[in-house]
Amino acid sequence: MAKNVLLISDEILKERTSVHGNIDPKLLYPEIKAAQDMYVHPILGTALYNKIIDDVDAGTITGDYKSLLDDYIIDCLLYYVLASLPAALSYQFWNKGVLRKNGESTELPSMSELIDISDKYRIRAEWYGERLNKYLKHYSTTSFLPEYLSPGDTLDTILPENNTYTMPIYLGGEYKQSLDKNNCCNE
Repeated sequence: MAKNVLLISDEILKERTSVHGNIDPKLLYPEIKAAQDMYVHPILGTALYNKIIDDVDAGTITGDYKSLLDDYIIDCLLYYVLASLPAALSYQFWNKGVLRKNGESTELPSMSELIDISDKYRIRAEWYGERLNKYLKHYSTTSFLPEYLSPGDTLDTILPENNTYTMPIYLGGEYKQSLDKNNCCNE
């Protein structure tokens, strides 16, 4: 879908999160769009995502779709945007290259601190994403949010995800490929 419809505005982001009111909205819009395309779209699946985008664009979102947006999608989206903002706001593209902004009498966080902040919000986003996912799985029927059950069948269709959590844990061990044709497992 090529529409540049945002499910939340910069005002909602600023009102409901720790994002300061003086941040230029044009720095927020790309992060909102990327977060909804990369994280919300896969949770909803293509048909339900497109239905909500079309209704928001037309100003006709009502009923169950409005409740889904207000009660589940917005919370998830807010925290995915917050997870992407530390790097997006700290490093910007200028005619001299990528620069890190430095304000007067401020202390810039280290890169590891930025990563920690981002991880904090990503964990919240995944929690809200899982909450959204469970709601959709439990309540979707052919008469209630039918688009979730029928996401589409074109080449660019995204099927709804089953799990929204990531697992950045290394469990140890070394991967070794077996050369034995009769043994398809790893050693």
